[in-house]
Amino acid sequence: MKIIKALIVILTFAVMTWAQGNSRPPCQHRGFFYSMGVGFAYTNFEFNKKREYSWTGWRNGGHEEAFERQSRNWNFSGFDIPKFELRMGVSIANHVALYTLWDMGLYTGEAEYSELEKRETFREQNGTQVKINDETLNYRQRKDDGAGLYFSFGLGISVYPISNLASPLNGLYVSFASGLDAFASGFINDHEPSDAVGVFTRYEVGKDWWVSETWSVGVAFTYGNLFVISDSYYEEKGNRHTISLLFRLTRG
Repeated sequence: MKIIKALIVILTFAVMTWAQGNSRPPCQHRGFFYSMGVGFAYTNFEFNKKREYSWTGWRNGGHEEAFERQSRNWNFSGFDIPKFELRMGVSIANHVALYTLWDMGLYTGEAEYSELEKRETFREQNGTQVKINDETLNYRQRKDDGAGLYFSFGLGISVYPISNLASPLNGLYVSFASGLDAFASGFINDHEPSDAVGVFTRYEVGKDWWVSETWSVGVAFTYGNLFVISDSYYEEKGNRHTISLLFRLTRG
């Protein structure tokens, strides 16, 4: 993970060096767009897997039907400090930037896992189903230090509505991005890991200040949500909510 973050920093300095030889209108959002964000993020992840099956047969002189339900639940919350994020694309007409988003990091915090397996048995009596047994086959729960690893890739757009350099609102922008996200979490000293792949949406509002004819620094607040894509074997439900505060270095 440290190697990835170091490569992002190296790429930033390479872009800065390359940009010195490329002319463009000063203090405008045009041409090649590059932005690196550094800051911190907090996430909360909830994930649930359910499976249900049944069987029927004759037992003890009567017709019985049993339902077994399995449920596995993961919860994780933690911080990613420092958080690194990279965007590359093109800025158009001094108002819009279209970009690809690359985001990867490691959260540390608290993880919780529980699993439950129950069986309910019914017997037909006088034409109606009567519950004759309700038992817990397995239950366990654990809470401990945990970690979460994530990788996101998507497409985004930033809109800079104020182009007047004399305006105090120059550099204010709103941004939206969406794409694929893979997330895995578990206990630091043991197993019971969870992993989920889904579609994320991300919203951002920020403010940049020009520090040269092509470069600006800024600050941004983001909110993101992940919707888990379910597989065919289990009924899966999950989401991940993330808030971030980023300090940005941007060209374009």
